[in-house]
Amino acid sequence: MRGDLNVGQKFPDFELPDQTGEMQTLSKLLRGFPGVLIFSRGYY
Repeated sequence: MRGDLNVGQKFPDFELPDQTGEMQTLSKLLRGFPGVLIFSRGYY
């Protein structure tokens, strides 16, 4: 695991395109509110 991704630390801001192709950042989507990121594997 990366050294900067530890329990209780702030998650690094990142940027990804939305469904229209406009780039969105995590900080812009959260707007200062707490959030939860869930990463899962498998088929649904």
